[in-house]
Amino acid sequence: MAEIDWDDKIADKDRSANFFFSALKVLWRLMGQYRYGILVATGLLLVNQSINVTFPYLWKLIFDRLPDVIAGEQTIETILWIVGGMMLLVVVNLSLWHFVVQIKFSRNLIKLENFWPVQAQKKLLELTIGYHEKENTGKKISKIDKGCDKMVDAVAKLFWDLAPQTFYLIVNMIFVFAIDWLLGLIFFIPYLTIFCIGVRKWDSFVVDWEKWEKLREESGGILCQSIINVRTVQSFVQEKREEEQLTRVRENMTVLDIGMNRKIEGFFWKFSNALSLIFYLTIFAGLWFVYQGRITIGSIIFMIMTGNVINSNIYHMINSYSHIIRRLVSVVRMNDLLNQKADITNDSAGVIPEDYTGNVELDAVKFVYPGGENPVVDEMSLKIPAGKMVAFVGKSGEGKTTLIRLLARMYDVTSGRIRLDGQDIREVDLYWYRRLFAIVQQDVDVFDASIRDNVVYPCREATEEEVLEAIRAAHLQVMLESKERFPNGLDTPVGERGVKLSGGERQRVGIARAYISLLHGAKILILDEATSNLDSEAERAIQLMINSIRERLDITLVVIAHRLSTIQKADLIYVLDNGRVKEFGDHQILMKRNGLYASLVDLQRLGMVRE
Repeated sequence: MAEIDWDDKIADKDRSANFFFSALKVLWRLMGQYRYGILVATGLLLVNQSINVTFPYLWKLIFDRLPDVIAGEQTIETILWIVGGMMLLVVVNLSLWHFVVQIKFSRNLIKLENFWPVQAQKKLLELTIGYHEKENTGKKISKIDKGCDKMVDAVAKLFWDLAPQTFYLIVNMIFVFAIDWLLGLIFFIPYLTIFCIGVRKWDSFVVDWEKWEKLREESGGILCQSIINVRTVQSFVQEKREEEQLTRVRENMTVLDIGMNRKIEGFFWKFSNALSLIFYLTIFAGLWFVYQGRITIGSIIFMIMTGNVINSNIYHMINSYSHIIRRLVSVVRMNDLLNQKADITNDSAGVIPEDYTGNVELDAVKFVYPGGENPVVDEMSLKIPAGKMVAFVGKSGEGKTTLIRLLARMYDVTSGRIRLDGQDIREVDLYWYRRLFAIVQQDVDVFDASIRDNVVYPCREATEEEVLEAIRAAHLQVMLESKERFPNGLDTPVGERGVKLSGGERQRVGIARAYISLLHGAKILILDEATSNLDSEAERAIQLMINSIRERLDITLVVIAHRLSTIQKADLIYVLDNGRVKEFGDHQILMKRNGLYASLVDLQRLGMVRE
């Protein structure tokens, strides 16, 4: 399936009179591989409209010949041939409409409707963790959901309504000018003038519609956050506050919407009256031309028949234009979100090393969060030898978790280098590199699925034996013995974000997941406060498991732990302070130095530092 190039941002200065055409460029790009199928269907629809225009013209021919037939100067055969041709055209046109145009157009719309969400998800998953951490999830989902929905509406309105209606107007204009050029000017100049006025009027609503979309996204964010954090809301009895927040935003939307609707209804009242007046004035001019002998009575019949259609078409053209431009506001706002550039990309020239040893080295690494000023990691240089246990300790906020994210290349360094076996990791294939890591975080992300699905997430091909081994390794079997909580065992759903699990149980799921990853090729196990929510018995069991798997699989172990007792057996301990390496060595060496590490150990023994 073809991918979409999202890089088509509309400048703020274009969000006015030029908005429609600028937004159409975005929509055309977003249609991707399906644009040509839509164009073919639209082309067939235009053929259908061309046939529709011929019917009034054939009636003109009939009425032009009718006086001669009545007078006996012509036979009725000519009229009968015309009527027969009209009946044949009706059958052909209806068949074309139902069996070709509608089916082909509908199929492409259905494909587009299911194509866009997949492409949007793909783009969002390419964006870095940093982007997702600073953006409201509810707003992102609201933009994507509304944008995809409105794109389908915009395509349907544009190619199914506006394009055929415009084409009908143009073809009809050609027929009228062929009848009499002066009548053509009288007929179409007022229509085109009022149509242009209508378009300009609708362009002026773009700013208000964009304000409305922003409010809608804000309301989506408030609603999403209140539901995601429902336990916190209920625990602190803040239901009323959340309701008031959403009500305030929705009331602002209501005021804005009612104001716009009042303007729109007022415009349409004036517009409808003007169309009716123009139509009757044109018919009066046509009758005057008949009186003068410039045109025939058949021409008046043609104008009455097509005039009614044009009257309706222009009204619907403006209506379609208003629907399209409002939907394009949603499309452009979604495109603005998806136009975000990923800070980290998988370079097509990224290499997969032939020989892997696993030595990691940081060389004068500095990292500043986007929009920040002070470095979280500051000129840090250190080594993580392959196959060893390396620990990072320090007070909260010293950059330990940030360092882990840099190692796993969730962020790229601001300056300096991180090397794997001597090669800059930015030159290595991103996905190959990330698969080297099995990470267990303090706050484990759990999907709304079964325990089994969460455990095998890194490798869906994991065998039942491997799953059971991971369950035992993570000490999950004790939890699963409760048939009341887990009636279906491993296949029991855990709820959104693992709501049915305790903090310690989520950590065990994370450990089992990492275990599966290690069995299927990961070489570096990272434990970021991974046992902080476990009881002592479970923690000891998992420590034994880690020691066992290190011996079996020859992995590197990187640990962040506030419980300093859990890292005393580490081969190398780095003590971080103000984003720098303050001390390093093993436990005995660091204790002998009587420096920062020794003071942290002493404070923890006294209970003054969190374990």
